[in-house]
Amino acid sequence: MLPQSLDPRRAILCGRANAERLAIRMTANSGQSHAVVRTNSKLQPFCVLPTDEGLRGAIELQVVEL
Repeated sequence: MLPQSLDPRRAILCGRANAERLAIRMTANSGQSHAVVRTNSKLQPFCVLPTDEGLRGAIELQVVEL
């Protein structure tokens, strides 16, 4: 399936800005650091993982609670 044929809302939901909001919320709720990680998937270009599970070279943003 080509990205052009997908619903345009997917770009918003799977974008970096939404991943950042999710990482901030997950960090605040759990007290653990989370990272926005770039993937090779066209359907989900970013995902949020606990920092210790993220691949160091693929981390776009790391959120820590002070």
